Amino acid sequence: MRLATRAAVLTAIVGLCLFGLAGVASASTNPVGSPAWCKHHPHSTLAACQGGGSGGPPPPPPTITVTVSPNGSSSLVETGQSEVHAVVEAETSPAFSDDIVDINSQQLANSCGGTILFGSLQPTAFYTADSVDVTLDADGNATVDLYGLDCAPGADLIEADLVAAPYYTAIGTVTVGPPNVTPPGITGFPADEVETGNTVPSGTSDAYAVFYVETDPVYAEQPVTIDSPQLFDRCLGGIAWISGPNSSSTFSLTGTLDNDGNAVFVFTGAECAPGSSTVIADIDAGIHSSYSTTYTIDAPTPTI
Repeated sequence: MRLATRAAVLTAIVGLCLFGLAGVASASTNPVGSPAWCKHHPHSTLAACQGGGSGGPPPPPPTITVTVSPNGSSSLVETGQSEVHAVVEAETSPAFSDDIVDINSQQLANSCGGTILFGSLQPTAFYTADSVDVTLDADGNATVDLYGLDCAPGADLIEADLVAAPYYTAIGTVTVGPPNVTPPGITGFPADEVETGNTVPSGTSDAYAVFYVETDPVYAEQPVTIDSPQLFDRCLGGIAWISGPNSSSTFSLTGTLDNDGNAVFVFTGAECAPGSSTVIADIDAGIHSSYSTTYTIDAPTPTI
């Protein structure tokens, strides 16, 4: 009896082993999450089955996005009195042309002593505490500039909300670095900016940019001049430069380097022709270092 029982147990174990080997062989042929497996499990929620090229359907496109330029502690570095200067872009479907989008960041406002400012060339832009309501253009896009003073470095959420149905919301993150010495040069953000405004309420081919000028900190508190006759000629509706308390509506502006040898210039232009322009920054002291960059403006177009 004991031998019979032992034989039955061994038979069961062998059967289980064979079943397991069959399962392994099957799995090695079509492992879970493989294209073939996903094809035969079309309703699987596995991440491997959600992206294009894995056998599952591609993920749906985003309904709305919000981005900040520059971003990241190595690129968005505070200048002067812990100031933050950036460009914020909200992008959605052209189906929402002339709808209103609210752009705001309570977290960044709290990091900047309770107040931040948004700027827009749209004459109908509506400003509230730490936010702005702007009109989406015919391509579903809207762009504003952003300013904060006495800001604590770190990561903060920024939000874009359609104020009417279907009430889409986008959440992004802006990461700010503390004032510090950075590599010399001049950089314009965002790269290859798409103009906004191609309807009456949304503006007229408006361009928003910030240019970061960085040089040796030995030139702290010295003047620095930015100029671009090409940008001036490209924007038939006029341009504006702002750096600290200084501003200009001509092709150039002189600002002041902070203690780390850095300065930021905010640029806006209206009725701008798309294309590339040379932008030059000259340090007005010492060996009179000069830096240049090519900044590209793209025609209005849907972006998502």
